[in-house]
Amino acid sequence: MSDFSRDGDSFSLALSIDEAHVLINLVEQLLELLGEGDFQHHYDENDPFAQLMAMQQEVVAPEDPVLKRLLPNAYSDPEAADDFRRYTEPALRRTKQDSLRIIREQLMVLVDNEEGGVIPEVDAQLWLKSINDLRLALSVRLEIHGESFEIFENMPDEDPQKGIYAVYFWLGWLQESLLELLTQ
Repeated sequence: MSDFSRDGDSFSLALSIDEAHVLINLVEQLLELLGEGDFQHHYDENDPFAQLMAMQQEVVAPEDPVLKRLLPNAYSDPEAADDFRRYTEPALRRTKQDSLRIIREQLMVLVDNEEGGVIPEVDAQLWLKSINDLRLALSVRLEIHGESFEIFENMPDEDPQKGIYAVYFWLGWLQESLLELLTQ
């Protein structure tokens, strides 16, 4: 049932209740992962710029492979990468979290409906970015590579990984369908 549609400048998304539940589960897992770490405002009382910006003095590069992919180093030089991360990562995490929360709220409306339906007034760019983040997270966990679709096709139906691969490829289809609408 899943399908993005466009009417002029407005986008909508039709989902079954099961599809909405799958997306909610993925969104909540990614929200939990992005919430890792302490991103409260801590600053050096002697640094007026940090006080003004109320930003942390130290933001450590993530250890989780998914977070490394979603929040990559901007520079190969460790000192420059750490400095850039300190100024950008908290806002990037918040932006990703805010987008995922909006998507979760929209999906919850469908779940409350108990039969799925259409999410009207979808912010296409927000959904595109969030679907991409979800796909990146799954691709890291599944170790996706060029032959992954063939591996998926040859998996026995009983393989517990088959459903996860199917979700990954379904997200790719959703992303592609939205991209096609955006380029029309």
